[in-house]
Amino acid sequence: MIRAIFPLPVFILPQGYTRLRIFETRYLDMVKDSFKTDSSFVLCHYDQDAYLNVPEHGCLVKIVDFDKDESGQLLIDIVAQSLVKLTNVMQDKNQLRYGEVSTVELPNWLYQPQQVSTKDDYLKSSLEHVFNQDTDISGLYKKTDFDNLSWVTARWLELLPISHDKKQQLAFSSSFANIQNFLHTVINNELTE
Repeated sequence: MIRAIFPLPVFILPQGYTRLRIFETRYLDMVKDSFKTDSSFVLCHYDQDAYLNVPEHGCLVKIVDFDKDESGQLLIDIVAQSLVKLTNVMQDKNQLRYGEVSTVELPNWLYQPQQVSTKDDYLKSSLEHVFNQDTDISGLYKKTDFDNLSWVTARWLELLPISHDKKQQLAFSSSFANIQNFLHTVINNELTE
């Protein structure tokens, strides 16, 4: 299937939510078309070195809500549905990018729900604390899954203030055990200092 592509410096994984501010005409048209056809579009990282700045992978996202900010710009809330591979990328006369998308079931840990163990309870409780303290984040989520360690891990990777490259490396090139070790180190150090 062919979908519109929106390259942004946003890191999101399946079941993650985020809010986007839309103001460029080409992306306003993309949102309008998504509403009309009840279809999704692809959110991906802006890759300086790739053709049309579109990397090989992105995330298929669906609009779940919309509003305007104080200046009248469109705000859309999206949920990530699945990771996708992007091929045959092209650009229309308005410079909106499109490409063929196919679903990718990697990394495996994202699709294998895991119960939160006692040793990982701190990751769960500290994420719940973040959600309770930040109404912008908690307001986006229509559904949470704090008892699923894979879901908790994905949300931490989205939220941590580390580089997009580091997030990509952790999510797609590290074992789940390595990601857990990294999160335990960072979360324990940040929240106990």
